[in-house]
Amino acid sequence: MLSGKDVAILGMMIFSLFLGAGNIIFPPMEGYYAGSLWFWGALGFLLTGVLMPFITLIVVTLKGCGEELSLDLPKWAQVAFWTILYLVIGSTFAMPRVTNVAYEMAWQPLNLLSGEYSHIIFVTVFNLIGMSFMLGRSTMISSIGKFMAPALLVLLTIVGFEVVNAPLSDIVEPSQAYKDHSAIATGLIGGYQTMDVLSAMAFGGIVARALAVKGVSNKRAILRYTLTAGAVSVVLLSLLYLCLFYLGATGEQVAQTSSNGGQLFAQYVNALFGREGSWIMSAIVLLANLTTLVGVTSACADYFSKFHPRLNYTFFVVLFTICTIIISETGLNTLLRVTIPALLLIYPIAIMLVVMQLLRHKLGISRTGYNFIMGITALFSVTDSLKNMELLPHFIQNLLAHIPLHQEGLTWLLPTLAMMMLCTLFKTKNVSA
Repeated sequence: MLSGKDVAILGMMIFSLFLGAGNIIFPPMEGYYAGSLWFWGALGFLLTGVLMPFITLIVVTLKGCGEELSLDLPKWAQVAFWTILYLVIGSTFAMPRVTNVAYEMAWQPLNLLSGEYSHIIFVTVFNLIGMSFMLGRSTMISSIGKFMAPALLVLLTIVGFEVVNAPLSDIVEPSQAYKDHSAIATGLIGGYQTMDVLSAMAFGGIVARALAVKGVSNKRAILRYTLTAGAVSVVLLSLLYLCLFYLGATGEQVAQTSSNGGQLFAQYVNALFGREGSWIMSAIVLLANLTTLVGVTSACADYFSKFHPRLNYTFFVVLFTICTIIISETGLNTLLRVTIPALLLIYPIAIMLVVMQLLRHKLGISRTGYNFIMGITALFSVTDSLKNMELLPHFIQNLLAHIPLHQEGLTWLLPTLAMMMLCTLFKTKNVSA
């Protein structure tokens, strides 16, 4: 039986694990582009940035680890999916992005250390601090839940109140994709950028371990505590995203000199608070990115340590820390440019793994049908990714243009739903067959 304090700490830990680089740098720019449609854009963003991660977290926590979601896929497909997922959310992409956001938004504005080697010095120290938390696994969860998350929440509340109370500019008109397409659908794609559905597949295992440490093993108790603690995260993240979308929509004064949402957020906070704003923003960004770095890299090390008995958790923590430091030298803008193609490829598959976990047995879909559904999802996800990179052949793009939601980057959705309907209609008696 967990006390109310234990549940609150768990809820704050979940919130702070999810709150990382993407959660801070993408909503402001999405809000700026959405303009007067900021609320509807935020609603779409919440679907893939909050609701789906919450559902995923519950499902994965009940299963014990994310890999349990894909057991009915062929073995090669399982290994390929999880390897790609952990590399995308880990040291080859997302964690270098996290590190660079911390550097550009938290460290540079303070002007404490400049010069040719300032970036590599910061990157190295930041990642070594993260590694020290990862290696002390028994204290990692309590440290995040008890200390980092409350401090983060206080700072964000100060900024959120001031943004609502004294916005910088009038709300602008919609631009970019929000001008020509559905605001909800565009915001939904924007929510991919948080990577939180992918992260939830990793964090579910951390939450399951946290409950196990407290002696919680009954499925009903796990569900109850995860729902309660997760609801804390849902409410806090939803309020944060609404505030950041509004910040972007009222940020025309600083948006013109911002090349990404991180810079927009930083300049907005500086305009509101002056020099003190730099310190507030730096504390927010450092805490948010450190907790995500610790949670994600720890989960990645857990997964890869299962492949070989000699290559243990500690080995992979050190390896991934070194990789993150090296790849971080690429720079933030370069990493941001490949965000959407990578996520258009893997996000729909992750979503459908969770959806099928919830609905497959209720719909009576066989293992063969399940693999067809996942195959269709993967196929159209590849086309969306190639289209975003402008590598999709024109004749294929002309064919796909007839599929609704293709222009919004959701080509996979209707074919996948159609395949689910077919597999439900022609279901077999033995769902596990």
